[in-house]
Amino acid sequence: MENLDIVIEPITKSNYHMFDDTVYWRTKEAERTEEEKNRNKDVNFEEAFSQLEHQGFYIFGALYEGRFVGWIMLIYIPKVGKWNRGIIFVEELWTAPKFRRKGIAIRLMEKAYEIQKETGATKVRLYTDNIPAQKLYEKCGLKVTGEAVFMESNNN
Repeated sequence: MENLDIVIEPITKSNYHMFDDTVYWRTKEAERTEEEKNRNKDVNFEEAFSQLEHQGFYIFGALYEGRFVGWIMLIYIPKVGKWNRGIIFVEELWTAPKFRRKGIAIRLMEKAYEIQKETGATKVRLYTDNIPAQKLYEKCGLKVTGEAVFMESNNN
């Protein structure tokens, strides 16, 4: 495994355009050109900025050579009743294909455990049906505790 000089940093208003470039990379399976990246710096991301401000919502990017090559989205979900402490839910973890198996996802998962400590959450939780990802998460200390059926509304 290569030892890349990766910096894990929070996604903020000032670097959001770079995060958006990474989302583009994921959805289009290709990076933006330098010209497209420069144009993207001028885009108004106010709607996204309001999402960044939600209490208990965290996004961290893996910065390498001036661009994000992966990210993790975390949500603190409060729980009341038996424990009166919440959980950290990993909403999404992605690493660019050519940067996989280089320890980046493990570094991003470490942020989930840091946020767990900061918030006093009882555990880190996620759902996946991706077998290679399950192996990664097991390496990060998670274990399969059950099976789930995913259900969601059809509302747009």
